[in-house]
Amino acid sequence: MNKKQVKKLFAKYVNNECSPEELELLEKFLDSFQDKDQIWSVLEYGKEDEFKKKMWLKIKSKVNIYKTKKTKRYPFRHFLKYAAVFVALLSIALLYRYTVNENPTSDLIIHEEAVTIKLDNNISKKINTDGSEALVDKNGNVIGTQNGTQITYNTKMALEELVYNEIFVPNGRTFQLILSDGTLVHLNAGSSLKYPVNFISGIDREVFLIGEAYFEVAKDAKHPFIVKTDGMGIEVLGTHFNVSAYNDTEIFAVLAEGSVAVHQNGKGSIRASKTINPGQKASLTENNIKIDEVNINDYLGWRTDQLIFNDEPFMDIIKKIERKYNVQIDNNYSGLNEARFKGKFGDETILDLLDTFKESAEFEYRIVNNHVIITKP
Repeated sequence: MNKKQVKKLFAKYVNNECSPEELELLEKFLDSFQDKDQIWSVLEYGKEDEFKKKMWLKIKSKVNIYKTKKTKRYPFRHFLKYAAVFVALLSIALLYRYTVNENPTSDLIIHEEAVTIKLDNNISKKINTDGSEALVDKNGNVIGTQNGTQITYNTKMALEELVYNEIFVPNGRTFQLILSDGTLVHLNAGSSLKYPVNFISGIDREVFLIGEAYFEVAKDAKHPFIVKTDGMGIEVLGTHFNVSAYNDTEIFAVLAEGSVAVHQNGKGSIRASKTINPGQKASLTENNIKIDEVNINDYLGWRTDQLIFNDEPFMDIIKKIERKYNVQIDNNYSGLNEARFKGKFGDETILDLLDTFKESAEFEYRIVNNHVIITKP
């Protein structure tokens, strides 16, 4: 919606002329603001702004403030993709402090990096996700085909020893692999996977993950499928599950269907495994594997380019934002680190997202040398 459409919609609201669909859109927009008192305090109306007064008085009468006594939580309830856009547009239309000259985000440039693959000859090559090509090994044999953001490996190769490829997915991108056994792997931003070009009879199907991936494992009762990460191993025969093993965050596995055995890798040995069922999350702790019941949808949104936060601390949310948008964020407001948020974002730009958090969490940000710097108001 453009500025004219936004103003028209709010004018209809003040005059009780909104359709049910328009009212629903407005209510969901209002739900995106959390600290309502802070919003009213920054509004600067002159005596001549009677329309604005009426509009905001009516809106203010419709909303309630959400607070907790101990830890601040900011639930972006039923968050629509339009909410962040509304925030930006209303900032221009209604709040004088958001003028073009004061915009701190005008020089944020997001660079797009290429997905790369390391072949069996240890040579890395960039993948053109706008095209397609055949992948060949060091002997000139076609081992698979790349088409857009997916590589499909040849299922009919007869190899007598394991030969590995390794894929690297940068921040801001996702990618898919169909391995030689038919297993589909969705790779999240900032991830890498090392895997055999062709699995061999009599040997377990073993892959090595850094980052996050969702596996749809082809069934093979004779050959367990094993995902190894730094500290955790997951073993299955055929099932769907998500594994997150970034270097700077919690390591965990979430099961969508079937069952998996999860174990903690000890030095020189493997500790006893635990089995998890659909809807359960296995987290790596210092001395054990912790099992929790979860809503698996909170962990799978990245596959459809969504950011979903379910009562997560801001310090972890920043890392997700950096990976999704390929930006660097420096948080100089330590008081925000443990603040928790609930929300769902779709195709918003990074600036839409930051503006939404800014209104709810009460911080300032600016762009310096292409870095986002968050500061206390």
